[in-house]
Amino acid sequence: MRGGRAAAPLLVAAIVLAAGGGASAHRHDEYLQATRLAIEPDGVRLELSLTPGIAVADAVIRDIDVNGDTVLSGSEQRTYAARVLRALSLRVDDTEVPLTLAAVSFPEAAALRSGDAAITLRARAGTVPTATAVHRLAFRNRNAVHGAVYLANALLPDDDRVAITGMTHAVDQRDLTLAYTVRASRDWRWLWLSLAAG
Repeated sequence: MRGGRAAAPLLVAAIVLAAGGGASAHRHDEYLQATRLAIEPDGVRLELSLTPGIAVADAVIRDIDVNGDTVLSGSEQRTYAARVLRALSLRVDDTEVPLTLAAVSFPEAAALRSGDAAITLRARAGTVPTATAVHRLAFRNRNAVHGAVYLANALLPDDDRVAITGMTHAVDQRDLTLAYTVRASRDWRWLWLSLAAG
């Protein structure tokens, strides 16, 4: 996802801590679920990376491969992605905001068994408040399966109309709360630079 240039070092550090600081990138008995949220003036983008450890990969594959043919078909991928998405919730200013699946990426089953291949889901939230004010976004991941461990982070906004003013994690990082503001329009400095560039 774009917008992660400043958040990337924090995200990498969080992943290292969640992995126990070991040198190996291969997970063992955990199902790492790493969420990245990007707030935009007209909505919220979400990317969720799901990395099953070696010891739980077969259980995850069985959840996806419902007909047991060892091929993760497009239909099975979409069904699994929709199930995972239903376990996520996003609230803005105490109003539930629906998430719509935008894209999915699944590695082959053999790659998932390696412990370092990730399933990636991308979603967008519906309309969110954009009036100039402080808003509160609350994210929760309820997908507690196969030794799930969680990470959740906000990306640095690409648009200078958006400013994240506060961030709070639950201890297990399945919950993330953000305070943010959205300006109705870009400030005069942006307008001047745009006119000068044109």
